Amino acid sequence: MINDFFKKFLNKEAIIDKYGLKTNFNFSEEISKIYSQKTMSILSNKVLIKCTGDDAENFLNTQFTNDVKNMKNNSVMLSGYCNPKGRLISVLYIIQLDKEFYLYTTLDTFEPLLQKLNMYKMMSKVEFVIQKDILVGIAAKNENNSLINCVLNTKEAKKIDQSVVFKIDDNQIVLQTNPKEIESLLDIEDSSILGYKSFDFMDIDSIIPFINDSQVESYTPQMLSLDLLNGVSFSKGCYPGQEIVARTHYLGEAKKSLCKITFASKKEISINDKLETADDKKSAGEILNLVKINNEKYNSLAVLRKDMLNKNLTINGATVEIMEQVTKND
Repeated sequence: MINDFFKKFLNKEAIIDKYGLKTNFNFSEEISKIYSQKTMSILSNKVLIKCTGDDAENFLNTQFTNDVKNMKNNSVMLSGYCNPKGRLISVLYIIQLDKEFYLYTTLDTFEPLLQKLNMYKMMSKVEFVIQKDILVGIAAKNENNSLINCVLNTKEAKKIDQSVVFKIDDNQIVLQTNPKEIESLLDIEDSSILGYKSFDFMDIDSIIPFINDSQVESYTPQMLSLDLLNGVSFSKGCYPGQEIVARTHYLGEAKKSLCKITFASKKEISINDKLETADDKKSAGEILNLVKINNEKYNSLAVLRKDMLNKNLTINGATVEIMEQVTKND
C-alpha cells in the first residue's frame, strides 16, 4: 500500500506490486539518485513494531540472539529470532528508546515473528503494536540526506514528537512518522521519492541479511554470518535455539557463510536460482537477497558453502564475482 501523502509524487514510470511502490523511476536511475541527490525510499516491504510493557526488556532478552539488556539508551542493535532448532524466523533490528522498544524487520517475516512472541509471552506484561504510519528509508551517503535539523550517529535512535528515527548503518536512516510531522522532518520538495527496491539495494550493499517468507527457518545465524555482524551474543542467557547456536560456535563451524556477489546475465535471474561450480556443476549455495541494477547486472547477498569460495561459480550460466565475504566486525 502507498500512503496517500506520497501519491502526488508518483512518476509515470512507477511500478507497484503486492508490497507497494517497488520503483518510482528506472531502477538504474534510482541508484544514481541515491549517490547524487537527497532521496527517501518508501519502505512498504518493511515494518516497525512497538513493544511496550513492564516486562518488555526482560521478555525480549529471552527471545532474541543478541543481548537486549546490554543496549544503551537510544540505540540500535542487529539481532535474529530463531525456532528451537536454531533456524532463523526473522532477522531484525531492535531499537531502544527510553523504556520503549521497537522491532524493524521485513513484512514477509513479521507475522511468524509476532505469532511466536505472543505464544511465548504467556503472563509477561508486554504488548506488540504494528506502527501503521509512514515508514521511509533515507540514503545518508556523504551526509547528503533529507533529514532536517537531525544529526544521527550510526546505531543511534531518536524520538522527535511522535516520530521515531534511527540509523542502522553508516549510509541508511529509517524514519517512522505521520503526515502531520513529515514535512517538518524531511526536505520533501528537494528530495527524490524512490521505491522500496532502492533500499533493498542499500541493504545488500551494507550486507544486512534480511530474509523473506520462503527462507523462514532455513538458516542458522552463523549461515548468515549474523555472529560476525555483531548480531549474536554468546554470553547472555537462553533464547529459542540458543543451545544449537552456541554449540556451533564453541564446538564446530558453520559450513556456509554470507557473501556479497555480483554477476551479469541476459537471462532473468530469480531468488530461487542456485549457485554452482563452473566446471562440475556442484551445488555451491543460494541467493538470499537480489536486485537487478540494469538490463544485465545483478547485486546479491548469497549463502555460499565455505569449501566453494575459491572455486569458479556460476548462476544460471552467468559467471559470479564474490565482492566481499563477511568477516568479524569491530
